Amino acid sequence: MFEPPEGVPAKNMPVLVATLDRSAATAGTLAFATALLVVLGVVLLVNGRHGIAAPVFLLAYMTPISLFYGILTIAGSLSMRKLVDKPFRLVNGLDGAVVAGSRVSVPLDGRWLVVRQPAPNRAQLAAQRRLWVLGPFVLLPGVLVPRRGSFRDTPPKGSTPFAAEPVSPGRLVSLQRRLLASYYVLGAGLALAAGAFSVWVAVDFPDRGSTLVPNAGVLAVLCGLATLGLAVAALVVARPVPEPVWTELFVVSGPASVNLFGMVTVKGRTVLPGGREVSVRAGGSDPSLAADIAATGRLWVLGVPVAGKTAKAGVPGHAVSGPVKFGR
Repeated sequence: MFEPPEGVPAKNMPVLVATLDRSAATAGTLAFATALLVVLGVVLLVNGRHGIAAPVFLLAYMTPISLFYGILTIAGSLSMRKLVDKPFRLVNGLDGAVVAGSRVSVPLDGRWLVVRQPAPNRAQLAAQRRLWVLGPFVLLPGVLVPRRGSFRDTPPKGSTPFAAEPVSPGRLVSLQRRLLASYYVLGAGLALAAGAFSVWVAVDFPDRGSTLVPNAGVLAVLCGLATLGLAVAALVVARPVPEPVWTELFVVSGPASVNLFGMVTVKGRTVLPGGREVSVRAGGSDPSLAADIAATGRLWVLGVPVAGKTAKAGVPGHAVSGPVKFGR
């Protein structure tokens, strides 16, 4: 799997710096663009000639989005970018580690490093008992995306011992699917809120002849359909799945690369179980998958891969999951 080289500056890790730079640019652009919409909302509210719904929509909807991406840029990508001249530090065993909900606390140099980890990451960490640390940032073996923690004098209240616990590939896949389902539910909630605001704008806008009125109605319908689709997708993804069957493939590929949208991808060639040689392209929502393939030359696919089809891939026992596309 993909792991930081011990004792070597983090900037020498493949695609890490490029991923941080692209993530900072993308999140920073989104923060700036949504901040402009917040300013527009303030202007419309002060102006008073466009009703109440439209400016309130912009203020209530875009302000948290702008803050989220702003914090992600400043406290996340840019903050870690300053540390890449230093090496990651391997922490083994996790002796004395405790957990409170999603927060895992690890004793380190007389203090506690507290970091939130989603359920798949916690399951992997409980089984492997090792992680990599760079300042307040934490990486798990095989996982490219760093998570920022904080150093405290004491762990959070209610913490209990973080016991070692094996995790089956099926259990980890189920946890990953539940996490994905929660993102769908969040998306459905945002779409529902946008739809409700759109209805309000269509009813409240003073100039009934404005094109904004029918467009707001159309947006409300689209948001309603999106809400329904995301809710159904969440239910489908959250369904229990049988113990997965993995197919291991060997891939000859170039290095992983980062595209304009911050997605890490890798392209190469592999031989399917039937002996057919095809092209393969991996990458998407999880940048760790492409990095793992490029670093190891190995690809694990759920089920039996088929030429010309897209399959779900990952690394057994690790919180890594993403799509791969096989050529014909």
